[in-house]
Amino acid sequence: MAGSKEEVFARAERPQIALITNHGYGGVEIPIGGAPDTGGQNVYVNQLATALDELGFKVTVFARGGFPFFDSQRVRSEPEYLTDHVRYVYVPGGGDQFIRKEDIAVALDEEIDWLDGFIRQQAEQLGCAPWQVYEVVNTHYWDAAVMGMRLVERWRDDVVAAAAGRLLQGVLGGEQLQQLRRERHWMALGEAPAYQLGKLLIEAEGSPATPLVQRVRAAATKWAAVHGSNDGTEVDRLVGAVAYALAEVRERLAPSLHLLAAAEALGLALLDLVPEVADALEEQLVAVDRHVWTPHSLAALKEDNFRDKDAQVKRALKFCERRNHERAVCNQTLAFAATSTEIAERLLTHYHVPQEQIFYFPPCVDGKTFRSRSAQELQAAWQYLSEVSGVDVERLRSGKIIFETSRMDHTKRKDVLLEAFAYVARERDDAYLFIGGGPEGQLIEELKQLRDSKPELRGRAFLTGFIPEEHIGPLFALADIYVTASEMEGFGMSVLQAAASATPVICSDLVPFAVQYVPHEAVIVPAGEVFDFARAMQDLLEDESDRLARGRRLVEKTAAFDWQAQAAAFLDYLRGCGWTIREGRRES
Repeated sequence: MAGSKEEVFARAERPQIALITNHGYGGVEIPIGGAPDTGGQNVYVNQLATALDELGFKVTVFARGGFPFFDSQRVRSEPEYLTDHVRYVYVPGGGDQFIRKEDIAVALDEEIDWLDGFIRQQAEQLGCAPWQVYEVVNTHYWDAAVMGMRLVERWRDDVVAAAAGRLLQGVLGGEQLQQLRRERHWMALGEAPAYQLGKLLIEAEGSPATPLVQRVRAAATKWAAVHGSNDGTEVDRLVGAVAYALAEVRERLAPSLHLLAAAEALGLALLDLVPEVADALEEQLVAVDRHVWTPHSLAALKEDNFRDKDAQVKRALKFCERRNHERAVCNQTLAFAATSTEIAERLLTHYHVPQEQIFYFPPCVDGKTFRSRSAQELQAAWQYLSEVSGVDVERLRSGKIIFETSRMDHTKRKDVLLEAFAYVARERDDAYLFIGGGPEGQLIEELKQLRDSKPELRGRAFLTGFIPEEHIGPLFALADIYVTASEMEGFGMSVLQAAASATPVICSDLVPFAVQYVPHEAVIVPAGEVFDFARAMQDLLEDESDRLARGRRLVEKTAAFDWQAQAAAFLDYLRGCGWTIREGRRES
């Protein structure tokens, strides 16, 4: 059937999954290596979304909007479609400008309000509760996790407000019950249901000057008159529970705080009197939690890598603020997907996440983009390299290409690559180094100055800036060597992409994928060691048989990193944890 992309998406009768990747320039088109705070995580999310589509799900990816796309005046506002069943919805909040990820907390309250409203509209259209719209809400990085956590908190508030309305109908006035509904999020009803029930009953009777037990008895009597049975024991059971609780705390809790103990005890006793309501409430509070967090990185891991850096560098990264957000998320989240063993370990040791709540889901590879290619498929990429370098295409083809691309960031240590390649360039006149990535800024100017200060790099080393997406895959395939000196990688997506392209790899010993999965196939050198990188480049360039053999073995090693298989295993893991997740449904 024909129709607009929006109509095709809406018409598909598939179970839905939500992904949230908030910061940066995530979208249908990803300015890889060019835009700030944009890179491997965004590729991961888009590939995961596509895999879930293939499994028969309809996927909505939420990302921050309300500001212009990278290098554009067009504002991120209208939905965009990655496939017929995968859409991006842009969430406004925090103003009309890009916000770096370290500062993104200022936007989250507004974004959560908007997202909550959006999901409620979807629920109304579907005729279900908000937490039933999506089988899973999978968040990526800490800012998105805060959004997912807060959504669950609001849904818990909804559940408790509905239960309280039933339990207190006829006990509290209609206006009081309406106010309870309006104020449910401000009260955080879902965080302490029993306490809030007891407090509502107590505060409806007498005044703060009235003896507390007298107020409790009046509240219990009113509730029993409306909801009690014929045996007449409810009042004594409710009052007795409160009296016992007060006796327990009387010596250690200030009189001003006795209400805390009394309200909690009264609420618990009330729920004991109506076990069918209490059981249903507990089931619903579990059912609303559809949130699973994929951190991609953790403050506890990143600050370890930065322990020797200057204070000024560390201040800008706001580790303390980020760590506290992450701890809050871990305390209230039941399932996690770790993209590396280091992240899994830190979740266990620094954030107290039980190991059985962690699913290992490393980045996989897009086999359609990152693969070996024919000479014809590489023509446009060779022409692109010629245009950015000014070197004749045939001269490039007959030479040796060393390639790197990633965002322009000090942790990527592109300066090490330039320093190391200077040694190579002195020994060989057929080798060329192409370093991709943006954005344009102070760092790329510093790298240009470094390059221009070395005569041997003139006409041999090139900083391409942002690489158009259509050339990314072919460049990985045509390179003789892919090299990265990065000192901070959650996994090492670019190395995996090179491996899938049958391109031999040289990388630092801080790239997890290489160290854990291909330690014998990749050439791994100590981080920051310029001479070691230079020697590794030289050795690989001189030994073609070794290069080809390493490329073949790398391709074999990447076969297990299949997005669809991993996504299916991820959903099965959640089902095994007790989550109710429908099977995907593909159109016939």
